Amino acid sequence: MSIYQERLDRYHEAIALEPADRASVSFLGPAVNAQFTGTKLSDYCNDMELSCNTNLKGIEMVGDVDTTQTTIFQPRMLASFWLTEVLMPGEALPENELWQMKERETITQADYDEILEGGFGPWYQKVLVERLDDPMAKAASYFAYMPTALQRFAEAGLPSINNGMFYTPFEMFCGGRSMISFLMDDLVDIPEKVEAVFAKVQEFNMAQSEAMLKELGPGMISGWLGSWRGTPGILSPAMFERFSWKYIKEMADLVISYGVTPILHFDSSWTPGLHYLRELPAKKCILSLDGMTDIRKAKEVVGDRMCIMGDVPSQMLAMSSAEKVTEYCKSLIKDMGTAGFILCSGCDVPYNAKLENVQAMVASVHS
Repeated sequence: MSIYQERLDRYHEAIALEPADRASVSFLGPAVNAQFTGTKLSDYCNDMELSCNTNLKGIEMVGDVDTTQTTIFQPRMLASFWLTEVLMPGEALPENELWQMKERETITQADYDEILEGGFGPWYQKVLVERLDDPMAKAASYFAYMPTALQRFAEAGLPSINNGMFYTPFEMFCGGRSMISFLMDDLVDIPEKVEAVFAKVQEFNMAQSEAMLKELGPGMISGWLGSWRGTPGILSPAMFERFSWKYIKEMADLVISYGVTPILHFDSSWTPGLHYLRELPAKKCILSLDGMTDIRKAKEVVGDRMCIMGDVPSQMLAMSSAEKVTEYCKSLIKDMGTAGFILCSGCDVPYNAKLENVQAMVASVHS
């Protein structure tokens, strides 16, 4: 059996909640590989071959990981599902400063009327081009190089488990309207209009996702379905159910129907709403947490139904010691068990992480 297949089998065993000889470990953190390898961040973001080389070298430096969630990365694409401007290193920012989301009211309430009158698709394309500097066109090199990147990682024995991105209306418009305006001026003052817009957005996103799944599904392992602000830690139960959860569930069900595993990349706190996740099919999802949700509570509530991934805190990887990281990881593995658990950073390994701390995280599953 090849090392690639061995690692992939361990990943699938974790999803299926099967007993394992050890916990699986996944690496997530594109920018930090540039820091580890001394690669200029502006070059890393714009040269996809360099990005691939950097990620392969960075992962080799951190140790024996089972899977990765990044082969190459192009931050400009963040604008397509956050609907706000991305500030790039070497352009709006110094060449070694991490890319940033310049959150502002890119979208106004008048845009809701335009979407309802003319549809989401035409409006979306116009906003990307006219207000957000046409990020998908500028990311063309990313899409062109991706098949090569996946092949190179496979040849290196590293399964890439983030093979697609799946969006929900809440996250797109919370970014584009900005958080306070969206929550207070829209969800509170014009909820019916927002819901009508969301129906059109969801129809578009579902159609786009299904087209991708039909084309790439047989070769896809899993993909991200993210939620950052449409969470039960931020919204009331009524708002969460009305504006966020039903769209997440519908998208997850679609992804699962094509035999692809949704990685529920859920930042912020899901602790008060973990019970909602029991509505999803058993042994078909991964719940990926960022340290804000009580991961042990997640194990208690949904650990019999889905694999849990996480959640070494970013501040620990950046500011603590390797000894403290090892202690944290071993305690986490002990409490979570080796079946249905994947050790990973909480969200990305931060750009300022210490190499020895990430090495300690990875090594903890082997000791």
